Amino acid sequence: MKTVLVLFAVLVLFSAMAFGQEKQISKEATISGEVIDVACYLSSGARGPDHIDCAKACAKAGGALGVLTADGKIYVSLLPDDHKNNPNHLLMDHVGHNVDAKGYVRVKGGVNGIMIRSVAMAKN
Repeated sequence: MKTVLVLFAVLVLFSAMAFGQEKQISKEATISGEVIDVACYLSSGARGPDHIDCAKACAKAGGALGVLTADGKIYVSLLPDDHKNNPNHLLMDHVGHNVDAKGYVRVKGGVNGIMIRSVAMAKN
């Protein structure tokens, strides 16, 4: 009986830890930075006003857009949980510009993602 109670306590402890970690993986935040075409940025560093047309063409073809922060982190735009919109739809008009993107940040395995709820041109 004592062994069963110990095993049950361990199970409860690990379950609580697992649920606690899940809350840390997805949190609401505002990410500020330049909207980039992730593939072109990773392959050649392409970004900014000279790359807008190419980035929009890549995004329309299914390439991921993201937000490049001042400290060099990339947050890839994620498909909304309801699957109603393309993950790029809120960023498309802002390619090459600095924005404040509000949404749910998810980080796993070294990859930063954001499920964007709203985007506004940066105020700075």
